[in-house]
Amino acid sequence: MSFYKRIKAIIPAAMAIVVLSSFLLSCQKNKEDQWPGFGHDATNNKFSTLSQIDTSNVTGLEVVWQHEDDQENGSSVLFNPLVVDGVMYAFMPTEKLVALDAATGKKIWEFKPDSTDISTWTRGITFHHNESKNEDFLLFIYGSTFYSLQAKTGKVNPTFGTNGRVDFYTGLSVEESQRKAVHVTSNAPGVIYNDLFIVGCKVPDELPATSGDIRAFDVNTGALKWVFNTIPKKGEFGADTWPENARAKNGGANCWAGMALDQERGIVYVPTASPSFDFYGADREGQNLFANCLLALDAKTGKRLWHFQTTHHDLWDRDNGSPPNLLTVKHDGKSIDAVALATKLGYIFLFNRETGEPLFPIKEVPVPTKSDMPGEKPWPTQPFPTKPEPFARQGFKEEYITDITPELNKYFKDQIKNNNYQTGIYEPPNLNGSVILPTAHGGSNWGGASVNPATGVMFVNSADLPWFLKLTEIKGLAADNNLSGAELFKMYCSSCHGANKKGTNFGPDISKRAKLLSAEKLDIFIKKGAEPMPSFNHLPQPQIDAIISFLKDENIVSKQEAVVHKEPYGFSGYDFYKDANDNFAIKPPYGTLNAIDLNKGEILWQVPLGEDPKLAKMGIKNSGLFNRGGGIATAGGLVFIAATGDGRFRAFDQKTGKTLWNKELPGSGYSIPSTYSINGKQYITIGVTPNPDKKYKGGYVTFA
Repeated sequence: MSFYKRIKAIIPAAMAIVVLSSFLLSCQKNKEDQWPGFGHDATNNKFSTLSQIDTSNVTGLEVVWQHEDDQENGSSVLFNPLVVDGVMYAFMPTEKLVALDAATGKKIWEFKPDSTDISTWTRGITFHHNESKNEDFLLFIYGSTFYSLQAKTGKVNPTFGTNGRVDFYTGLSVEESQRKAVHVTSNAPGVIYNDLFIVGCKVPDELPATSGDIRAFDVNTGALKWVFNTIPKKGEFGADTWPENARAKNGGANCWAGMALDQERGIVYVPTASPSFDFYGADREGQNLFANCLLALDAKTGKRLWHFQTTHHDLWDRDNGSPPNLLTVKHDGKSIDAVALATKLGYIFLFNRETGEPLFPIKEVPVPTKSDMPGEKPWPTQPFPTKPEPFARQGFKEEYITDITPELNKYFKDQIKNNNYQTGIYEPPNLNGSVILPTAHGGSNWGGASVNPATGVMFVNSADLPWFLKLTEIKGLAADNNLSGAELFKMYCSSCHGANKKGTNFGPDISKRAKLLSAEKLDIFIKKGAEPMPSFNHLPQPQIDAIISFLKDENIVSKQEAVVHKEPYGFSGYDFYKDANDNFAIKPPYGTLNAIDLNKGEILWQVPLGEDPKLAKMGIKNSGLFNRGGGIATAGGLVFIAATGDGRFRAFDQKTGKTLWNKELPGSGYSIPSTYSINGKQYITIGVTPNPDKKYKGGYVTFA
């Protein structure tokens, strides 16, 4: 063959290779231009390779569009918006899912779920491309209904379940007659492996409850494919860590934080929560597997591959509330694929992704076991990772007591001493009271961590405020039946919603919204809770009725019947430890942002996150604040995070922790931001909670 003929023969093949290579590069580029999943992708690293916005030019970021809700009195926005092919999918304060033009914010379609059940504060949805149909779908859970929508139109997928819907109780051990008392939903999205949608659930923290089993559904039809029992059935591994019939009388051990997926290995990593009831475990003697675990499951079958329990026989509501992170680290000169889990205690557990072997030693340390609670048997040891060191303060030590004024310092010292409050991290709860640090809302929570996979550095925000926990006898609560609704609201609700119902840094304004809801709907809200609000199902019915009357400013008595409780104790509520004037018992910072090198197991820097306006007026700057939600990291060397009640959106330098950009939002940004690129222009967007003081209805604010 002549040279000319050889070249002529080669050219078509070479052109095909060039075209294919260009296509693959285009696909790869397009994926990086998008934010296609909760936390960006199934690694949950909340990392983007986009670098147009970097440490040198981030100060130029300005608002380019906003999409505000068209109705008032919506809920907090905790949603991490997705961006695929120039379209943003977002959940609005008034509980509508919308598709927006990601370059302009213009609405394309909206979908209003038709569930009459109590919704949850949805944090994300799952995008799925069906290759056989060449069609895109959105999967999410609202109330107790599992939906599949056509991404292009916002209409239900007619081939999924029944008219696009699947009963989310499917596969769980909840009888039809129990459904009013046992509310099941999901506030974190699932992950997709091949044709399986794998998802956790949110179940009651109190009794009655159900086992929070992990389930896989057919992504196209909604059919149930497998179930992993987080409270094992008789004969299953781990059943001997519970009393007999635990599945019938206990509950919890659910995954409400979200999970990570190693697509190549086919392993799904599932963080689980505490058993129900959270704070008293006499009826669940034992270690209680698989509550408070990091589970590695075969994504195809649901079979357990390995597990690690981060808290044995949990009595402190130490759910694993953060989604895991998948990354590759350097240890002893070797690259190891790892899974990292940041916890409420401020610990980071790091494991070999395949074997479950800890990459830094974990010690089982003896802890207090003396309990005044009848029948309670605390577990004698708890796991302590040796590296990295905790990124949150451990136990409420005297040296942590506020010194803003000498009077406050003395007040809290005297309170703890005179009342003999327990202050350690593993002191069993009691009827007298304990000061807990970190709290059930402390350390790392559902916002989780972001990771720069190129450096192996994790960025995680932490809340560092103490909490007062006191168990109460249910039968003794009837003594408060003569209290007014205002008094009961102040006792149980004001720490989050404010005594005037107008909200705080921790909870939303409900002064108008509560009046719009029926007494029956409010009764369900109070009894079932709506994350992060706990259930108050343990309160006597007359007290619930009184609170409803106070919320509606009407003398209304609910028709709901009181629920028969199975546990003898309730608790004092999720109230931070402070004085009558809302002065916190602890020295600042109240919240931090932390950078941790997971290769070496070392904290690189720790800076305050947020600023308390009251302290700022006193000349105390950089106090940090309670925070919820999380941040994202980018290849531009930045960490973007809001998460605080001061309504600021910030960008930090990954290397130093220095604040490089700080913008005021129209409300609080309690959600995880997203970044994406359209036509070569990088955008940053964040969901913003309604702010009645500024007449802001809530929605999404986008910068470029």
